[in-house]
Amino acid sequence: MLTVAVPGRVVRTAARLLGMAALAVLTVGVVRFAAVPAALTGPGAAGPVPPPPAAASLDQPLRAVATTQHDIALTFDISWGTVMPPKVVAILEHDKVPATFFLSGPWVAAHADFVRAMAKVPYFQIESHGQAHVNFSGLGQAGVIANIEKANAAILAATGKRPTMIRPPNGDYSKASVAATASLGMRTVIWDTDSLDWMNPGVATIVRRVVGRAHPGDIVLMHASDTCKQTDIALPTILSDLKAKGYRFVTLNTLLASGRPLPHT
Repeated sequence: MLTVAVPGRVVRTAARLLGMAALAVLTVGVVRFAAVPAALTGPGAAGPVPPPPAAASLDQPLRAVATTQHDIALTFDISWGTVMPPKVVAILEHDKVPATFFLSGPWVAAHADFVRAMAKVPYFQIESHGQAHVNFSGLGQAGVIANIEKANAAILAATGKRPTMIRPPNGDYSKASVAATASLGMRTVIWDTDSLDWMNPGVATIVRRVVGRAHPGDIVLMHASDTCKQTDIALPTILSDLKAKGYRFVTLNTLLASGRPLPHT
């Protein structure tokens, strides 16, 4: 067993995620991998992820939602690693925080059991981060479609659900890539607030950027790949500070259902 530090507690996790059919859950002050407990789906747990809303056209990338609700969507990209993903999942699950994960096809295929367990958490939404981590603007429509469909196949195999959204690698897109994505019935999702956690700029900077820039209908970009070394340290403070400001954390499906999509330009 490998012990990894999470702020305020200890996480016990398997030395490898590969083949792990479990999810990080809190038990007597120790987070360990176990079967998803019934408490997560019973009364008092956060509500299930709603189906994709019958929303506006998919021909423009989404950056935020115009809403009267004090709602905010935390989103996490994962492309590689076995250390940061369970840390972030454990923190979110401990507080039952709804979140949306954009997962790359190769990472899903390598850790299908872990992804399958994530998908069973009723307040997690699983979406696509594509297959090859390349800029979509450099691919033709056929290349974008092939990239997306390969990742979709891996996610469908692991979760039983086909993604309805994709965050293109590096947030890169073109008019052609958005059109190709829309032809598959999927929405291109970017963000309005970038935490910059991918730059490892320091915990205080990550917290300040997210909390200081947050607004109703915001989509926040964060990461749970191993290259991001400070996300798990900053996340508890971000959650507590945004809660203190009256924000409610929701999945992207819930956020879209609450208002009007705002395009990224």
